[in-house]
Amino acid sequence: MKDFYEWGSGLGRKVSEVNSRLLEAIQSDQEDLFSMSRYTIEAGGKRFRPLLTILAYQISTDADYRNILDLAAGYELIHTASLLHDDIIDKAATRRGRPTLNSIYGIDNAIVVGDYLFAKAYELGSRYGPAVSKIMADASSRLAEGQILEAVNLGNIDLKEETYLQIISNKTAKFFEACALGATVASGAPVEVRESLKNFSYNLGMAFQVTDDILDVIGDPNKMGKPVFTDLKHSAITIPFIHALANVKPREREEFIRLMEDPADQDNDKRIKEIIVTSGSLDYSFSIAKSFTETALNSIKGTRRTPDLDLLIELAMMVVQRIQEI
Repeated sequence: MKDFYEWGSGLGRKVSEVNSRLLEAIQSDQEDLFSMSRYTIEAGGKRFRPLLTILAYQISTDADYRNILDLAAGYELIHTASLLHDDIIDKAATRRGRPTLNSIYGIDNAIVVGDYLFAKAYELGSRYGPAVSKIMADASSRLAEGQILEAVNLGNIDLKEETYLQIISNKTAKFFEACALGATVASGAPVEVRESLKNFSYNLGMAFQVTDDILDVIGDPNKMGKPVFTDLKHSAITIPFIHALANVKPREREEFIRLMEDPADQDNDKRIKEIIVTSGSLDYSFSIAKSFTETALNSIKGTRRTPDLDLLIELAMMVVQRIQEI
C-alpha cells in the first residue's frame, strides 16, 4: 500500500510548483522575517491541502491548474501559520524532525511570523475575488473556534463524543472542505460539482483526523515521525479515550484515568493500549473513520470520472488502510 508521501510523490511536479509559489509569496525586504518564514516553509510537510485544492480545480474545469496555485499556496500558508501557533501553545521543541521556530527564535518572533503568513495567505486568496476570500476567512475562523473549544476541554475526562467531533470538524474537516470549495468556486464549476467535492473533502478531513487520533495511540513512531500519545501528553482527549472512559468498568476507569496522567511511562503506555483494545474503543474509533470515508466516497459517485478524481479516491482509501495494516 502507498503511504501519504508516496501518494504526494506522484504529484511531484505540482508539489514543487506549490513550494516555489510559497517561497515567492513570503518574500520580504525585512531579511530576518523572510529568513524565519523560509525556515518554517522549508520544514516540509505533505502539502495535502494545496494538492486537494489543485485536484478539485482540475476535476471541475479544463483550465490550466496553474491558475489555482496562488489559492493552493494560500491554504498551505494558513495551515503552516496555525502549526506555528500550535507549537507556541504546546511549547513544542520539534516539528517535522527539526527544532520549532519558537525554540530557535523565541515565542515573540514565532507569533509575528505566524501573523505574517496569515496576512500573505489572505493576500493570495484575495486574487480570486470576494467569494473565495470569504471561504478562506470562514475556514480560518472555524479553525480558531476549534482550537479554543479544544483548549477549554483539555484534560476533561468527561468530554462528550459530540464535542470531540465538533472540535475536529472545525480544526480539520472544515479546512479540507474550504480547499475544495474555494477551488470549485474559482473555477466556476456547477453547483452539483461544488457540493460533491465539498462534501467529499469535509468527510475526508473527519476521517483523516480520527485516523490520526487512533495512530497517536497505536501507531509506529518511526513511520509517523513523532512519538505516540502526543495528544494525551498535551491533555487533549480524543475518541479512543472518550469511548474507553465511557465503557470500562468503574474500577478499571479509575486505573485508566491514573495511567492517563503519565503516558510517558512505558508500563503505563502498554496498559493504556491494552485497555483501549479490550474495551472495544480501538474498533469503535476505526468504525467512525471508516464511516466518514464511505460517506466521502459516496459524495463523488456522480462526479465525472477523471485521473484526478481517481487520485482523490486513492487518497480516501489510504486514510483507513493505514490503520488496517497495524
